Amino acid sequence: MTLAQTRMVVETRTAVPGKSIMEHNEILGLDAALKFVNNTLVNKALLTVADILAMHRRILGHVDPVDAGTFRRTQVFVGEHTPPKATLLHDMMEDFVDWLNSEEALRLHPVKYAALAHYKLVFIHPFVDGNGRTARLLMNLLLMRVGYPPVIVRKQDRSLYYEYLQLGNEGDVRPFVRFIAECTERTLDVYLYATEYAKHQRALTSQDSSEGEVAFVSYEEDRAL
Repeated sequence: MTLAQTRMVVETRTAVPGKSIMEHNEILGLDAALKFVNNTLVNKALLTVADILAMHRRILGHVDPVDAGTFRRTQVFVGEHTPPKATLLHDMMEDFVDWLNSEEALRLHPVKYAALAHYKLVFIHPFVDGNGRTARLLMNLLLMRVGYPPVIVRKQDRSLYYEYLQLGNEGDVRPFVRFIAECTERTLDVYLYATEYAKHQRALTSQDSSEGEVAFVSYEEDRAL
């Protein structure tokens, strides 16, 4: 969907002719998840496994309500990567949130911290579907907590995104961290441009105006990954 169509679905819940129910439901799920993050998790001191499950439940709730918010119960294969066995997921996710809340992780630069959290969750691959969307939302949650806007990973960068994730699986996560840093810088440029444009048009009516524009772009780009 175009940016305008995405905005229409989110703001008016109006169906876009020619677009599938799945496409509409994916947008509604991402909208619900981002609202949950903004209203509940941004100011929460410590994240839990339950918080990540709650994000996934909202992301996938309109698309697959049966598996939404639950760990996978079978082995999956993602390209050349074989994620951990389903029986290991609970312990691995507990270890993951322990790392998220650790002093070691919190001392990292916010962009590196968010990128590593993104990579680690995708590596564990705890869900049947929606792992990437959940990891990107978690990344944006961690960035928004320290004042960054939601980061956009562009559709045209899809192949690089997956290439760098695979390099991480092979032992070198640095290209993925650099890639996320570049996406963050690009998104900040978009955010600043949107802010300045809104000022010039005298349309900046609230603090959230430019952030909302970035968020709408993020919905559409995220669905394409």
